[in-house]
Amino acid sequence: SVALVAGSVGGYTALRAGYATPTETAVALVGAEELPVAPIQAEQYHVLSAARALDAAGQVSGYVVVTARQGYKSEIRVQSTFTADGNTLAGIRVLSQHETEYLGARIATEGFAADFAGRKMPLKLADSAALGAPVDGLSGSTISAQAVVDAVNDARNFLKYSIQTGN
Repeated sequence: SVALVAGSVGGYTALRAGYATPTETAVALVGAEELPVAPIQAEQYHVLSAARALDAAGQVSGYVVVTARQGYKSEIRVQSTFTADGNTLAGIRVLSQHETEYLGARIATEGFAADFAGRKMPLKLADSAALGAPVDGLSGSTISAQAVVDAVNDARNFLKYSIQTGN
């Protein structure tokens, strides 16, 4: 029983370690091809638009998905760019937000966005006990930061569904 518990903890710790360190990523974008978003997917995953990123040879080099989530004061629209396998986040960009100035509005800074690059999916705020790649939250802006994390995870879940179904 003790060995089983120790083995479980070791496996759990090893699984968590895979999320801790970001990897270097790049997505070549020479062209794009729209991914279909059915109304039910738009509602379930909060997706506004999605596209395959194509390299010079016309091969899929990644995916770009725009999602929206409610922040503290406003809807937050996030563009998430993923690698071709859909498992690693190449980066994010907050497209629109009207959060509290000097607090939640910090989600739109390059410093906040930089923490997302190269992270394996799913994501979580660093102080969360959930399984996932840790992203630093913003002190005093937890609701806004969580909305961005949720928007990125929504994008990944939509992408996972789209890749599995061949859409």
